[in-house]
Amino acid sequence: MKNIFVFIVGLIIIVLETFFTNYIGAYFSVNILLIFVIFISLYIDRSYSLIITGILGLIGDLATGGIIGVTSILFLGTSYFLSSIEKSIFKDNKLIVSLLVFVVSIVYSILDVVTASIFFMPTPILVGLLKSVVVIPISNTVVAYVLYTIFSDKLIKLRVE
Repeated sequence: MKNIFVFIVGLIIIVLETFFTNYIGAYFSVNILLIFVIFISLYIDRSYSLIITGILGLIGDLATGGIIGVTSILFLGTSYFLSSIEKSIFKDNKLIVSLLVFVVSIVYSILDVVTASIFFMPTPILVGLLKSVVVIPISNTVVAYVLYTIFSDKLIKLRVE
């Protein structure tokens, strides 16, 4: 039951990201779905997190008009990596989770910019590098810190159940 609830929350995040964050601006972007994938990969079982993140990535690609399957593959890789190391890190610390979000956001953003440059109109290298290495990871980290502060009790309950 909790996995269905987690999936529904992911669908709500996709709807919010698709229809509301596109109006914020082109240079500032927060990937709340990536933050959600990181959180659930740390707090629920590996097999369920892989299934949920793969399906959410596919639905996210379909909803945003991106290259179908790229977000799924990136989310599956992120989920597999984080669920593999989750037992060896102290995931109840806000700073550790924020550092994980920062590092994963850098890797995800670079791969996203590269694939977008291949299939769509390429952005200038300096702009793409600045956006993928500095702006997006910092904004994701700040939002993840705030969200983890608000929802840390709920995340810990996900792990217990």
